[in-house]
Amino acid sequence: MKKICFVIPDGTGIRNYLYSELVEYLQHKNCEIILLHLVSTEAIEEIYSVHKTKFKSYRIPYYRESYFQKFLREAICYARLLNNTKITGNVTILTNWRPNKSSLIKKIFYRIVEIVGKYVSEKYKRILKFEDLYDNSLSKKCGSQKSLLKSINPDVIFSTHQRAINAVPLISAARQMGIVTVGAIFSWDNLPKARLTIRTNKYVVWSKYMKEELNLYYPEIKNNSIIITGTPQFEFYYNNKFILDKKVFYNKYKLDLSKKIICFSGDDELTSPFDSNYLGDLASEIQKEKLNIQILLRRAPVDVSGRFQSIISKYPDIIKEAPPLWNFDKGNTSNWEIIYPTYDDIELLVSTVSYCDAVINVGSTMAHDFAMFNKPAIYLNYNTINSKKWNIETIYQFQHFKSMEGLNPVLWVNSNKEIILVLNSLYENLNLDNNDWINSIAEHRKSASLNIANTLISCT
Repeated sequence: MKKICFVIPDGTGIRNYLYSELVEYLQHKNCEIILLHLVSTEAIEEIYSVHKTKFKSYRIPYYRESYFQKFLREAICYARLLNNTKITGNVTILTNWRPNKSSLIKKIFYRIVEIVGKYVSEKYKRILKFEDLYDNSLSKKCGSQKSLLKSINPDVIFSTHQRAINAVPLISAARQMGIVTVGAIFSWDNLPKARLTIRTNKYVVWSKYMKEELNLYYPEIKNNSIIITGTPQFEFYYNNKFILDKKVFYNKYKLDLSKKIICFSGDDELTSPFDSNYLGDLASEIQKEKLNIQILLRRAPVDVSGRFQSIISKYPDIIKEAPPLWNFDKGNTSNWEIIYPTYDDIELLVSTVSYCDAVINVGSTMAHDFAMFNKPAIYLNYNTINSKKWNIETIYQFQHFKSMEGLNPVLWVNSNKEIILVLNSLYENLNLDNNDWINSIAEHRKSASLNIANTLISCT
C-alpha cells in the first residue's frame, strides 16, 4: 500500500483537494491517505465526515522562522517581483509588495530588504544563489520534521498550497530525505506574485497557460516536472447533487421566485475596499428603474467587516444575502490555519451559480465559476470615489488579466450610468468568449482529480 501525505498548512486548500474526488481515486488505487496539517480539529473532523472514514493525521511540527530566514525570504520575494516586472513590462506586479512597516524596526528591516532585493534582482543567478542560501538555512531547522517523516515513511508528499511558510521546513526535510514531493499552484493569479515559497520535485498546474507562466517566472524548473492536470474546484459543477431544490434555495435565502437574480460577489477589503459602494450603486439603479431583478450578495468568506449592512438595510426588498459557509474565529480572520470552508459551502456556491442569471464584481474569479454554467460575468470598471491608495485602473492591469487578451469574455460597466444598459442586455445573445477564457485558464475541469491522483501514484 502506497502512502500519500497531504500537506494542509491552512484551510484554503481543503475544498479543492480534500473535499474533491481526489481522495476517493487514491483510495480506489489502494493508497493510504495521511494528513499533515496545521488546521483545527473541527476542520479535520469535517474532512473525515465528507469521506466517512478517518485518516491518520499529524500536526506539522512548530516552526519559528529566524530573522535571517525571514530576511532571505523577503529579499527573494522582492527580487522576484522586480524580475517579474522586468520580464513582463507590467509595473502592477509590484503592488504585491506590501510589507508591514508599522514600527521603526520594521521600516528599517524592510528598507534593507528592498536594497538587497534590488541588488539580487539585477542578475537571475543571484536570485538562485539566495534561494540556495535560504534552502541551506532550512536544513538546520528540519530535525523534528525529519523525525516525523521517518516515522510515517511516506512514498509521496502532496502540498496543497505553494506559499505557506509553516510547511516549508517539512517539504525541505522531505526533499533531503529523498521523498518525492508534489506541489499545487493554488490559484490562477498566484505565480506573478513571487510567492512560490514551497519548492517541490513536481508541480500540478491548471493549464498550458499556467505551465507557460511557471516556465517564464521560474525557468530553473524543468519542463517535465510541470504536469497539466487541471484543478478539482470546477468538478463540483458537473455533479447535480450540489444543486439545491429551487424552492428550497429560494425560501432559504428569502428570494422572490418571480424575479431574476444577479449575484454580487464581494472581494476582501484589501482587494476591493469600495465594494459596498458598488453594491449601493447596483441596488439604487435597480430600484430607480423598477427592474424585476433582485441581488444575492455573496461576500468574501473572510470579510466580516459589516461594511454591506447599511446598504442591505437601505434596500431590503432588493438585496438578499447568502453568507459563505466557512468556519473561522471571528476575532482572528487573518489566521488561515483556523479559516476553512465547510462541505456545505460547495452546495451553496454551486446552487448560487445555478440559480443566478449573472455575477457582478470587481475582477473576481467568480467569472470562471459562472462560465461553468455558461452564464455571464459583469466586471465593474469605474471608481466610486477618488482614492490615493486604490483605483480601478490598476486592478485590470494585473498580470493574470492578460489572459483575456484577444477575447471578449465579460461584460463591462464603465460608470454607474451603464449599469441599467448592461443589465437590460443580459437576456440578449451576448456572444461572450467566457468559455474560451476558462478553457485557457483551467483545462481538464471534469477530470482534474483523476489526473492529480494518477500523477501522485506515478511519482511513487
